[in-house]
Amino acid sequence: MLTARGRRTVTLGLVAGAAGRVLGIPELFGLATAVVVVALAALVRVRMAKGTVTVTARAMPPIVNAGEPALLELTIEESCVGGSLSAPVTLVTDYSQGPGLHQPAKIIVRRLARGDRAHATFGLFTERRGPVDAGAYEAVITDPLGLARRRLSVSRPARCVVLPRVEPLAAAVPKRVGWAGAGSTLSAAERLITGSSMLRRYAEGDDLRRVHWSTTARVGELMVRDGDDGDDPGRIATTVLLDAGDDATPADELDRAVEVAASVLSAVADESNAPTSGAYRLLTTTDLDTGGQRGHDSLQNVLIALAGIAAAPTPSPGRFSAAVERLGRSDHDEVLVIVGAFGERPPDPEVLEDLARAYSAVVLVLVSAASSPTQDQPEARGQADAGGAGSRGVLEIGSSPQELGERSRAGMLTVPLPLGRSLAGAWSLDLEGPELVDDVTGWLGGALEAAR
Repeated sequence: MLTARGRRTVTLGLVAGAAGRVLGIPELFGLATAVVVVALAALVRVRMAKGTVTVTARAMPPIVNAGEPALLELTIEESCVGGSLSAPVTLVTDYSQGPGLHQPAKIIVRRLARGDRAHATFGLFTERRGPVDAGAYEAVITDPLGLARRRLSVSRPARCVVLPRVEPLAAAVPKRVGWAGAGSTLSAAERLITGSSMLRRYAEGDDLRRVHWSTTARVGELMVRDGDDGDDPGRIATTVLLDAGDDATPADELDRAVEVAASVLSAVADESNAPTSGAYRLLTTTDLDTGGQRGHDSLQNVLIALAGIAAAPTPSPGRFSAAVERLGRSDHDEVLVIVGAFGERPPDPEVLEDLARAYSAVVLVLVSAASSPTQDQPEARGQADAGGAGSRGVLEIGSSPQELGERSRAGMLTVPLPLGRSLAGAWSLDLEGPELVDDVTGWLGGALEAAR
């Protein structure tokens, strides 16, 4: 078929021929004839060119962390049985299959002999999470003047999944979550005992092999398993509830919320390998529920799911409450981490109060574009930080997320996270006030000595 250039050339030739005929200028008529002959010759050349080409595409690696390099490799193979391909191959972006971002629109491949292969690579855009589809190309041959072309084959796009960035965290919950829980109506240990028959306080004479160490380190009291020696393998230790927002949620805030969720899940993945540590779970307002997962092998599948999380296309003010209903009944020592860019619609205070009573620890991470104006003032910032670390007072939650960040509700730790702030820094708050467990190793040693 003629290319756009070929069609324009033939059209101009016909116009020139008509003008030469009308004006009686034989040179124009001769020029028009030559143009038409050249275009026809180009069509014949392309049609008669031998060769059968196949094009395949693959991403290397197919799964990559955000910001890390990834390549798209195209393999062009000549499989003609009748001889060499008599013209070079051009790969042209196939827009019908949706070209990927930052991929070349045209790639020239050298002339291929029979059974020969050529490779072409280019870098993929991996700065943002999500699936990247690239490599949808048409393999065509053209004449030297670009007047005619023939399509040989079309490649399918290859997909590279860009995982959200993961920031290393020292622990699955912030440093001072124990103090936040200690100020609630019931202590963390009392809430565990009330909500479960599997855990109780250590009593003199109990077998120290029954000590539940992960809970002991978190609540500050020796806690023992009551009954069966082994933990339920399906027990959930940490649940991350991600609010994916709606059409009003800025994309950069949603991406940051996803990164926070991925970082917390990564922090608990190593711990979940131990038989007594419990599993982790991800639940989102987009109806994603991974159920109990353990280890880094399962973590990758969870991160792949997070890579494709998108905000609801329409306003959904009740999305958070609906997700809370799907949480179900919490396990006896389960930690709940709530992450979201809530904007002007923060979670219902009554819902948060119920969650604080149901879980051994609740952490609310508020992703926002900027810090609260009140926090820009030194005095206000000091008061907000002191309360945010785990104030014993009860926060009267207003209609703005900034008020949520000024003081943590008893039994719940609120972590304001403006864009640009380090999550690891926010996770290891070092503020004034008592701390439940300062040196876990030394404290456990002292607790054991006292128990003996």
